Amino acid sequence: MNYIKQMNAFHLKIDLEPISIQARSLWLTLIDINNKLLWRKTFTVAASKLQDKAGLSATSFKRARIELEENGFIQVTSQGGNQAAVYHVVQLYADTSSEMEPHEEKVDYTPDQKLSHKLSPLIKHKQKTKIKEKQKEAAATDAKLFYFDNFGEPNTYITEELIYWIDDVGDALVIQAMKRTLEQGKSHWRYVKAILHAWRNKGIEDVAAAKEEENNYRVRKEEKEQKTNLFDQLRQEQREELERLLARFS
Repeated sequence: MNYIKQMNAFHLKIDLEPISIQARSLWLTLIDINNKLLWRKTFTVAASKLQDKAGLSATSFKRARIELEENGFIQVTSQGGNQAAVYHVVQLYADTSSEMEPHEEKVDYTPDQKLSHKLSPLIKHKQKTKIKEKQKEAAATDAKLFYFDNFGEPNTYITEELIYWIDDVGDALVIQAMKRTLEQGKSHWRYVKAILHAWRNKGIEDVAAAKEEENNYRVRKEEKEQKTNLFDQLRQEQREELERLLARFS
């Protein structure tokens, strides 16, 4: 989605069919979020976050969301329970990119078949490159969305850090580090980065290895606690025995 075209189309639409200030604020908030998520087709975000970011009360938020749905600006899918709703921001402008931009797959063939054979590998290479770029973009989006849903809206510095670590160790491992952070009762990027640094130093390169390392850590921790408990028990028994001896000779 083209951000500028979308904004222009939005203002043109509300000039012809005005909507409330609350609905405008909510739509702009959703657009800002979707822009940070690299324009996902659908995304989830808690109602409380939208209310805070848009500056709306719970009642105003509900009315604004209904107004945007009824006027064709967004589509909302409720997931029930305490789960956040799924949002789809409707594209408001006509997509003419196919008319304005040349297709890489389209080639003007000539009677010279040798020329066609020379062009085909180049076209295939471009297609593969585009697929890889889309896959990389989707992966980065998943990690950024996980951060947004569980840690809050990332600032510019954290966004750059996220992209760096995704490029370095992969999307899945970054998400696993964030999950580990939440399990430890933490909620800040500094802790996530510390985990990623530790894994890198240990040579951990995938989620399976990270989970194995975590299981081994828990086993070692339990063994240590058992030894500590046993030592405390023996020390307590020795103390009680000493007290009995002192009582006998006093």
